[in-house]
Amino acid sequence: MDRTQFQSIATCAMAAALLSSPAEPQSAPQTVTAWTNGRWFNGTMFTPLDVYSVGPRLTLKRPRRIDRTVDLANTYVTPAFGEAHNHNLPGVDADAMIRTYLSQGIFYVMIQENSPDARAQLAHRINRPTSVDVAFANGAFTSPGGHPSGLVERNIKNGGMTDADRDGGFLLPVSSTDNIDRQWWTRVRRQRPDLIKMMLVYSEDRATGVPRPTDTDRHGLDPTLAAHIVTLARREKLRVSAHVESAYDFDVAVAAGADIIAHMPGFWPDLPRISSQGIGIYKITDEAAARAGRQHTIVVTTISESLRYMATDQIPVAIRESLRDVYRHNLATLAKHGVRIAIGSDQFRSTSVEEALEIHRAGLMTPAALLRALSSDAAGAVFPRRAPFGLAEGAPADFLVFDENVLQSFDAIQRVRRRVKGGEELP
Repeated sequence: MDRTQFQSIATCAMAAALLSSPAEPQSAPQTVTAWTNGRWFNGTMFTPLDVYSVGPRLTLKRPRRIDRTVDLANTYVTPAFGEAHNHNLPGVDADAMIRTYLSQGIFYVMIQENSPDARAQLAHRINRPTSVDVAFANGAFTSPGGHPSGLVERNIKNGGMTDADRDGGFLLPVSSTDNIDRQWWTRVRRQRPDLIKMMLVYSEDRATGVPRPTDTDRHGLDPTLAAHIVTLARREKLRVSAHVESAYDFDVAVAAGADIIAHMPGFWPDLPRISSQGIGIYKITDEAAARAGRQHTIVVTTISESLRYMATDQIPVAIRESLRDVYRHNLATLAKHGVRIAIGSDQFRSTSVEEALEIHRAGLMTPAALLRALSSDAAGAVFPRRAPFGLAEGAPADFLVFDENVLQSFDAIQRVRRRVKGGEELP
């Protein structure tokens, strides 16, 4: 047999083998939906538009093929909501909490400290098309005995946590860079968090040599350690969220390079400190806000509990008014320097929707700014790699439909008519 005959036989054999081999599985075509006659929130106002979803993503360009059309009948469409700070998953009844989030139109949740097994506990119940998407911080870096050690001890006593949560679980107590490195290489990297949490609590006390209290856990990291934590996180491409209490804490967190400020300074007012040092301990400076803006730092609100507290007689009227003025100053100063605000409640039995409503009732943000902070900006805080969110080409097809213009009647955010996630309407 000559070479030509051999090549011919080999070619025929190869062709026969290809024809007889199973075909490669073909992925199902993505459903293309035209969402017509809607009034879509563009970050400032509602505008009449026809918008399309191709599978789980939005497009503003009409596709060649339309599989189905949904007439929104002049209703109002907003991006899905986010909860940028909570601790209520897994929780006592995780299924009920998930239902609450979905009912309120909250699709993205950031759990900003949790036991490292939380993700495994919620396997198959989150991060899927018909449920909420959750990012976990796992344990938080704090000082030995620092915040929130008291919470952990109470939960160990009532069976909600174990001894392991004291060190390497819910808490990562550290007092030196060597301690941080030990926690990082033996616990943090193995536990694979979505972000890193660190606790700064009145850092000015450390700077001025005030002894840490022994009868309370209301103290946090040595502020000189914050930058080291951020450096380690950067190497792993992880973001860092900083718990702060005072404006000094805010300065330390921003200077260290924190990506997220987990609270507005003054969210947990310390009345003895206010009486002795003045309300100015919670006022963010222009310089710190400008640096936060340049670094694209996100600030989470978490002030609803304080606002409700201020409505009682437990705070003197003068302090009540001055604290509200500080919140107004801080929000305005951050907005002036382009710092993104994300709505988060840090309320175990509540959500970011109630947080937004309290801020609205206090008149601290405009309805448009508040809606951005609750929706696209909160979503971006939780899952920045999925951006853009909202009315943008290629954004997730995750949106809510309302009968009322929520910019004119903000409490209508409680009355969701349709919930669409990944281009599919949720029941």
